[in-house]
Amino acid sequence: MLPELEPRVAELNANQETFARFLRGLNEAQLNERGVSEEYSARQTLAHLVGAEMSMLRMAKNWIAEQDNRLRPDFDLNFFNQRQQEKRAEQALDELLNDWQRAQREFVALMETLTQDDLEKRGDHPLESDTTLRRLFIIITTHEAAHIRQVMENVHA
Repeated sequence: MLPELEPRVAELNANQETFARFLRGLNEAQLNERGVSEEYSARQTLAHLVGAEMSMLRMAKNWIAEQDNRLRPDFDLNFFNQRQQEKRAEQALDELLNDWQRAQREFVALMETLTQDDLEKRGDHPLESDTTLRRLFIIITTHEAAHIRQVMENVHA
């Protein structure tokens, strides 16, 4: 693995370990409670992270292959996020955690194959158009950490 990717992998692992431990300490009411100003409950946040990780894995693979690396003009991030919630609404906590872990393992496996040239490949992310794969990895870890922090600050175990 390229040395510059090692901190990203460490962040992914730390995010997962910290959030999984926190979520397992919540009861059903706490998992499903959403504060007045909160976008997602703790369970919905996890479902969101699963969907995001899986979609960004596909995105990264497309960028590396230099195909399908631009967002469709009609892409709607809110619709996408809502759909990810709907697809996972009935999943149990352990199932969501297993899906997240699997997606992260696949992401790390992909990162282990990358070259410096791959990191410069470009594509569109919903929040940053025409960005590099290197930057995508930062977006992923920052996105996860922000959601995890929000839940952990607003749900009391």
